[in-house]
Amino acid sequence: MGAPIRDIVIVGGGTTGWLTAAHLNHRLQWGLGHGGGVRITLIESPEIPIIGVGEATIPPIRNTLAMLDIDENEFIARTQATFKLGVRFEDWDRDARGAPRSYFHSFTGGLQIAGRNPAASFLAYGAPPEFEPGTNLSNVIGHAVAAAGAHKSPRRPSDRPYSGVLNYAYHFDAALFADFLKEVCIARGVAHVSDTVTGAERDSRGNIAALHLKQGGRRPVELVIDCSGFRGLLINETLEEPFVSYADYLINDRAMAVQIAHDEARALFPATVSAAMDSGWSWRIPLRSRIGTGYVFSSAFASDAEIGDALTARNAGFGTLTDPRPVPMRVGRSRRSWVGNCVAIGLASGFLEPLESTSIQFVDYACRRLLQIMPTRDFEPAPIAKFNAEMEKIYEEIRDFLSLHFTLGNREDTPYWRAVRHESKRSDALEACLDIWRHALPDVYDPRHSNVFSFWSVSSVLFGKGFYTQPLATGTDLLPREMWDRHIRETVAVRQAVLASLPDHAEILAMMTDAAVPGATAARVPPTRSMPSQANALGPGTTVMGTAATAG
Repeated sequence: MGAPIRDIVIVGGGTTGWLTAAHLNHRLQWGLGHGGGVRITLIESPEIPIIGVGEATIPPIRNTLAMLDIDENEFIARTQATFKLGVRFEDWDRDARGAPRSYFHSFTGGLQIAGRNPAASFLAYGAPPEFEPGTNLSNVIGHAVAAAGAHKSPRRPSDRPYSGVLNYAYHFDAALFADFLKEVCIARGVAHVSDTVTGAERDSRGNIAALHLKQGGRRPVELVIDCSGFRGLLINETLEEPFVSYADYLINDRAMAVQIAHDEARALFPATVSAAMDSGWSWRIPLRSRIGTGYVFSSAFASDAEIGDALTARNAGFGTLTDPRPVPMRVGRSRRSWVGNCVAIGLASGFLEPLESTSIQFVDYACRRLLQIMPTRDFEPAPIAKFNAEMEKIYEEIRDFLSLHFTLGNREDTPYWRAVRHESKRSDALEACLDIWRHALPDVYDPRHSNVFSFWSVSSVLFGKGFYTQPLATGTDLLPREMWDRHIRETVAVRQAVLASLPDHAEILAMMTDAAVPGATAARVPPTRSMPSQANALGPGTTVMGTAATAG
């Protein structure tokens, strides 16, 4: 058995780098386990600015923040965060009359009724009269859609941190979040080096032996984490690991981002809005301080200038805070995310359509898997192969889930939407699932990986896209009509009570911000032991920009 790793270097900052540092620090330095003694250094280039355009997340982020012992009130206050109950998709499809049709992917799934999936009864009986015409499955089986429409918070002041009546995630300013994590990590013992990595050298095994820093010179490494973004400085350039493109599945390759001011007459909407456009789709992410918006598109169908004009028209009436900023997207993944002593995390590992806000989830997933199989300095091949296989699975799982939104659409009104519908590929695994779902509702036993999106999420999309046009001929989930009607009456009564108990979205955010104690998270001490000092063992050119926390 090889010697344990005692030195980890992260190349790249931003949300990816500092969230990775927070994970590693919690397990290997500051928090429980591993016995301490691991040096963690993050090298962040001062030449690469962090520009926040707003960031949306999915519910697992709450478990991560809680595990990292981050105070939710301070997180809300520091990042201008808002709550997110799901995603509203506008004009992605057309109804039988050709009118735009919208649907909602809710983070709060449904409950079985007498052991049966309520979707079967909804499909057979339709929306009951208690609901508006055209009501979709998500609104009938859960309360999140109604809560979002009423601009309600998913949690009450009396709820414990990171918990609520409804499942939720956040919108936040990505640059502010990175700054917040940076402050916390440095306070807990992570060393920060402000320098630019100009290259790397390899040893006789092909591993990365050392980094070359613009100011600090040669920096030897044991385990190095590549958080260098789309460039893939280490994984793709130094180690020459090939990139596997998903462009045949997801055709968008570019985005235009801009920040706009709130319309003071509008309430703070607790969901992301994704509106279909002529050559892609436009997001709208509400923060407390502003709105992050932009346009994801395919450069084969529109130029930057055309997209900029479309964004200007869409944002008419809102004050523009920044100029539109083009963002090229590399859609796909590195063939292997872990090669030798280098692990790529974030955009260096891979990137998919931002449609379902999964970028931070990829970072979180990779960090957790790495910590489960932390290698020795021998870098044993079996755990590395396991990590790469799991990363490949999650990229394919989310790629296929995103494909549902695009390839099941019925729009034919622009060249872009015709290409999306008729030319985009679907994987064999997704085709096999669709063959099943034409005859049976999605469920937990489907032959698909579901590490991120459950069968309730799949159902939200399938019903929203009009995939089902008549009751299923197979299955035994259909309830007797009287039982279904009674369930609907009970749902309506419960919903009224739930909505009455939930505060206004903006009001509870203001309350949490007022209750936040500045520096509370950084000042927290580890549960069991003192931090080892790092100041004298960080290599040339290193500056420690903080002190280690000590146990009280």
